[in-house]
Amino acid sequence: MNNTISVNKNKLETSLFLMRLTIFIVMLVWTLDKFTNPDHAVRIMDGFYNISLSSNTVIMIIGILEMLIIIAFMAGLWKKYTYGFVLILHGLSTFSSWKQYINMDLLFYAAWPMLAACAALYMLRDHDVKYTLGK
Repeated sequence: MNNTISVNKNKLETSLFLMRLTIFIVMLVWTLDKFTNPDHAVRIMDGFYNISLSSNTVIMIIGILEMLIIIAFMAGLWKKYTYGFVLILHGLSTFSSWKQYINMDLLFYAAWPMLAACAALYMLRDHDVKYTLGK
């Protein structure tokens, strides 16, 4: 039995591009928060990840590194690593919010479909070729 599914190539490429674009937008807002409101980012690191940072400089350095990686992600560069980074980062964010799920904070449940989109994009990264600079 043939397990190959016939998919319109243009629809697949467009869908993957839209997933990459919208994931990038979310990651961009999270990254920009590190620059525009570093105190908030420090509280997030402490409250959700149990990482105490005494300096906003560390948050800025993290923000710069994160920005470079998500720009490479949006450009479709080094997909195995940049898509993997985004998947891991969002996975950590999703699972570290477990208290919000117990408290039925509905806003946090939006993280789950995005996590699934990150995983799908990672698994289908070789087919994500629309508007990319990478292979």
